[in-house]
Amino acid sequence: MKYTMKQLLVAVATAVVTAGDRLFGGRPRHGVAMANTYEEAVGTHHSAVDRKAEAAITTRHLLYKKGTADNQVSACGAAEIPLGTVDNIVDIDERVSVLLLGKGSTKKMVASEAITVGEQVFTAAAGKVQDLPAGAGTYYGVGTALTAAGADGDLIEVQDCVPVKLVVT
Repeated sequence: MKYTMKQLLVAVATAVVTAGDRLFGGRPRHGVAMANTYEEAVGTHHSAVDRKAEAAITTRHLLYKKGTADNQVSACGAAEIPLGTVDNIVDIDERVSVLLLGKGSTKKMVASEAITVGEQVFTAAAGKVQDLPAGAGTYYGVGTALTAAGADGDLIEVQDCVPVKLVVT
């Protein structure tokens, strides 16, 4: 006996629904009241999120953190949890794409000092990154340098990661 593709798909779907009903103690699942938690403001993102700039962004590739409001970002300080990098220049309240740390491709970042290839990099003042901090404080590791920086303000490529807290005493 020959079946069409449509007949096979219907048969498979029926088997899956029947098996699912058995998982729920033989009770049919249709007609069950469930809360709808969908809201437009809640979404999922692969490697970037859009936010508004809390202040004008005049330097590309700095680290940014959550701003005063949930839909805003501002430059990240050394002791603050970074969200990601921004590689655009925008005015205040303009929408900007924040490249999430630990997601997507490598990131360009601005060094605050000389950094050698292979060193771990951490948050520094004004959204920049530094090598292993020597001064007491809280910092966040954001990845490993893939290119070198000779001085403050140099651009480096970083194999980024989800921020990891480091407390230096």
